Amino acid sequence: MMNKILAFFFPDRCAYCGRVVSSQTLMCSKCAEKLPRIVGEVCFKCGRGRKECSCRGAVYHNGLAAPFYYEGIVRKGIHAFKFRNSPRNSEAYCKEMVRTVKERYSDVKFDFLAEVPMSEKSVKKRGYNQVSLLAKGLSEGLGIEHKSNLLVKLCETEKQHNLKWIFRKGNLTGVFDVSAPEEVCGKTVLLCDDISTSGETLDECSKMLWLYGAKEVRCVTVALTKGYKKKK
Repeated sequence: MMNKILAFFFPDRCAYCGRVVSSQTLMCSKCAEKLPRIVGEVCFKCGRGRKECSCRGAVYHNGLAAPFYYEGIVRKGIHAFKFRNSPRNSEAYCKEMVRTVKERYSDVKFDFLAEVPMSEKSVKKRGYNQVSLLAKGLSEGLGIEHKSNLLVKLCETEKQHNLKWIFRKGNLTGVFDVSAPEEVCGKTVLLCDDISTSGETLDECSKMLWLYGAKEVRCVTVALTKGYKKKK
């Protein structure tokens, strides 16, 4: 009875379009048919389908995987997740990310899971850390230890999506660090973030793990931009 009362005042909503759905349902039937999944032959390096491959020069991670392209209803859902106080969307996204990790990294034994950090200012403004929610769900779904504060962000930076591509790399240089270097050396790490556009954030975090001796770094996000184009 209490669950029914709570459901009346706080109904479950589709993690993609926001429609009210039945209790414990993560998405509506309409969205289930329209999800922009990354399927078929996938580039191991950038995580996109071969036709959308946007590989660039050398990167510090050993692979990138995501269940979706960042477009349509996935873009709408993630925007609500990050900016419209919808933390419960993480449940749906984690389920898809767990499936993707098991498929794309089936031959990898991870020592632990880390997350791309947010600054304290950003967390306070939002009221929660959306990447941490994803990492916790992944940890539970995969049975991998979650080291939540291993990577730290040392200062605020301009939002990556506001910058032209030529400034994105420099915007993040020296921004991240590892709080416990002794825990990284010789380890295989699964690095989690919400979305990846140019890939600079994941690469910079991977670089820090690599500098402290990580054996391997594989990345996973909810979504990737499709055919990322450099802004001139």
